[in-house]
Amino acid sequence: MPAPRVAVVVSDRTYRNIANDERKAYLLETPDSLVVPYSADPVAQAERVVAVREQLIDRDLMATDQLLVRNPYDPTSYEYADDALETFVKAKYYHLASIAAHLGASSIKFLKVEIEQDKSDAAGDLKANLKVTKADAKFARTIKNRLEGRFEAATDLAGKPVDVEAARAFMLERRLANDPDVLGLIDLCAAGNPVRTHRVKMNGLRESTRSLKAGLELTTNLGMKLGGGGLFTRAVESISSIEVTTEIVWLKN
Repeated sequence: MPAPRVAVVVSDRTYRNIANDERKAYLLETPDSLVVPYSADPVAQAERVVAVREQLIDRDLMATDQLLVRNPYDPTSYEYADDALETFVKAKYYHLASIAAHLGASSIKFLKVEIEQDKSDAAGDLKANLKVTKADAKFARTIKNRLEGRFEAATDLAGKPVDVEAARAFMLERRLANDPDVLGLIDLCAAGNPVRTHRVKMNGLRESTRSLKAGLELTTNLGMKLGGGGLFTRAVESISSIEVTTEIVWLKN
């Protein structure tokens, strides 16, 4: 089976309590999420638990009562939930820069971040009749400011010869083949017509959404107060999309 989208490490005692609770025991068997005992032998999905536990130990992420979200661009890597949203959006931006470099671009320039909000219930289901509050709007502005503060204004690239196949290979390696903006950029350069500038407005959460909602669902169903600053829960409940606009430039021949 593929690596779970989300995982939570719990104490051995908590794991036994979950396994013996007829209302919660099913959570040990779900395909998208994994409950990992700190050191005890698992009673379900043993191979997956051992594999994920080894990954977390290797990356120094073994901490109890912390929700971890799988990196959509690296299926062997996890991030603490409160860091996931920012990390994944930034990662996609830099993956786009790498693809642009393969396509011969001379620079990629960050322009702006836009955040779209929808109010969701605790299970992540959209509730059209719930309004985004002032607190939600303020929170979204905080996330926007944090992201904008993390991006470089511009990244200089080598401007090397166009290598469409290398760009496609990198796209597949980083699991971006379902993003129409990435595909469109590669197809644009593959057409053979010289490109001078191209603006890309990419959805920074396209590949992450299912994992983020799986994490919220697991947190809710476990009924545990997991560690972290609560940023993850607020983000998944109120932010539906983060759009990052960039401008890619090619040198004139």
